[in-house]
Amino acid sequence: MTKFLGSNFYKGSIFSILLLSATALSSCQKGNTTDKITKDDVRASNNTSNISNNTTYPDVIDLFACKPAENAFVAAHRGTHIGSKFPENSLISLQALVKNNVSFAEIDVAQLTDGKLITFHDGTWERRSVGPNEVLSLPVAATTWEQSQKLLLKDTNDAITATRPSSFADILTYAKDKIYLEIDFKSSASEADVISKIKSAGMLHQVILISYTTEQAQRLHNLAPTAAISVGIFKPNDIKDLEAQGIPINVMTAWTGEGPLTLELANALRQHNIPILAASFFSIDNQVKQSGNTYIYTEFAKLPDLIVTDSAFQTQQVLEIKGNNLQNMKTCLAQQ
Repeated sequence: MTKFLGSNFYKGSIFSILLLSATALSSCQKGNTTDKITKDDVRASNNTSNISNNTTYPDVIDLFACKPAENAFVAAHRGTHIGSKFPENSLISLQALVKNNVSFAEIDVAQLTDGKLITFHDGTWERRSVGPNEVLSLPVAATTWEQSQKLLLKDTNDAITATRPSSFADILTYAKDKIYLEIDFKSSASEADVISKIKSAGMLHQVILISYTTEQAQRLHNLAPTAAISVGIFKPNDIKDLEAQGIPINVMTAWTGEGPLTLELANALRQHNIPILAASFFSIDNQVKQSGNTYIYTEFAKLPDLIVTDSAFQTQQVLEIKGNNLQNMKTCLAQQ
């Protein structure tokens, strides 16, 4: 995964952070077509009062601006929960995140030799999938879409599933008005092609484009001037340096890496209204797993605005925004 978000100021109407519930999750890719998922979510919306009908998702920067100061959003690293039956970067894993009210998914976008964009992390297939040897032996970038659909993904426990690699187009179609996406560009993926697909899906306000270098941030900003950009900010002076390189503050979100995230850096970012992104998957997730003490997440979330985690379901339960904080956030978003 990588760094994190920042976005433009498209205006969204009232929004509840408790997301629409998806219906029962199937392990079979065939049963998870976009049409079926859309129908399921429409039916689910009739059974929930958590989100108003006829709404559009707020711009991601507006969302951060309205977030209660003492709360943090949760993002699923590689779009799943470790130790679950849901494969990384898959459509079925996004369904599970929505069902569990997780607000963000960090996903990896790769490109096949025929130009098709897919969501997959590794440069080769062997570790995360099974199938014909003649396909498994290929680099992802040397594979066609037709060949990729001969593979079955492994879940996060390394068990074989009935799920095949997902197209980026299907991920975008499903995610629209359901979940925010952090987009990690793999080396095989054309940045221009990925951003073009995001624009076509009407999702530019609902994504964070991840950059690893200032040069990449500049390229992404040129391709999508209004989009949120995740940039590495590790000391206060980095803010000025990035601004001098043509990255506007109002599209920045600060990826703070392995940390530690200091109060000095957090205060500098808050003075500029730059959302703070941090990862619990470096060590915090393991600490919670070993100790069973979920309060560690509460302590960790005091400074960041977004926590990227390998344990998204559990972290969301601990950090869920509710009560007056939720109502105040919805009221704020309605005024944007």
